[in-house]
Amino acid sequence: MYAIVHDWNTEIFLNDTDVKEFCKPGAGADTCVWLCAGAKGFKCLSKNRPGILVDRWRNGDTHAKRDGCERVNNFSPIGLEGEIPL
Repeated sequence: MYAIVHDWNTEIFLNDTDVKEFCKPGAGADTCVWLCAGAKGFKCLSKNRPGILVDRWRNGDTHAKRDGCERVNNFSPIGLEGEIPL
């Protein structure tokens, strides 16, 4: 797992092992709501939360319910820049 810290947002990328260990896809409510997949692979949206997903999660409209993991929730990008291993 690693983060790329930009001026105005932070992207977090995960490999298959990270996804299984931290995000737990297929675990129903224990699945992290911030996991997504895109052209560059798996990403965690916890540090760059899209408003529409935040609204759906808060309204209980998502199958995944868990708000991140300890590893990402304890990571602060303040004062960091570029690619950072997590």
